Amino acid sequence: MPIKIKKAIERGDLIPYEKIFASYPKERQQRILEGARYLKAAMEVRRLRRKSKLSQAQLARKMHVKREFLSRIESGKQNITLETLYRIAEAVGKEFKFSFK
Repeated sequence: MPIKIKKAIERGDLIPYEKIFASYPKERQQRILEGARYLKAAMEVRRLRRKSKLSQAQLARKMHVKREFLSRIESGKQNITLETLYRIAEAVGKEFKFSFK
């Protein structure tokens, strides 16, 4: 955690995430965690696209999909299939590897 944030918490200017999260009902906590999975994938797709120096429109053309589809993926609003992950990897010249940790 960055020092600025730690100091703000110590001063009482900020409330730690964990404390806020714990205050939510269990059902809402579960929904948040489920949404976070999509956001993690979205952030990784965006990082890969940017590292490849491609715009959403350029990557969409390479994949033969609409730019809006990639926008939904990168915002975490679109459930992404394995097939789509393989197509993204192919379009940026990478190999998609699936693993569990």
